[in-house]
Amino acid sequence: MPRADDPAIAGTMILYRRIPPKGDRATWDDNGQPTPSSQNFRDPEDELSVYMAHETTPEQALAGHTGFGLVYFTAGEVRELFGKAVILCRDDEEPANGHVLVCGNITNGMSKKLKNRAKWVEGRWPARLSPDQW
Repeated sequence: MPRADDPAIAGTMILYRRIPPKGDRATWDDNGQPTPSSQNFRDPEDELSVYMAHETTPEQALAGHTGFGLVYFTAGEVRELFGKAVILCRDDEEPANGHVLVCGNITNGMSKKLKNRAKWVEGRWPARLSPDQW
């Protein structure tokens, strides 16, 4: 069954996105502050996995993902930045915890724009691993 856009996923609705602890997924500045890389906001299968904050918790979104960080942005920002290039839909294969998919071909430029809007969930930075720990 083809995926359909859910207009109810819009506006100020906060979406969580997990950020892996690998060194290529976050860079750290001289003050020890991480910045997620833009590749966190693309998916090779064109289905970016996110979670609706009002239906889950940071702990649930990170369950089973030791060392991962968590960022947030709004559904409205996704729609504003990506326009008709993507749809937002409930994941019918994993409906628990407000799992949503951003479906569509997210280009490098689009992912950079979303990276710049994403903010870290307080206290949810990824582990800072050295390359030999990847």
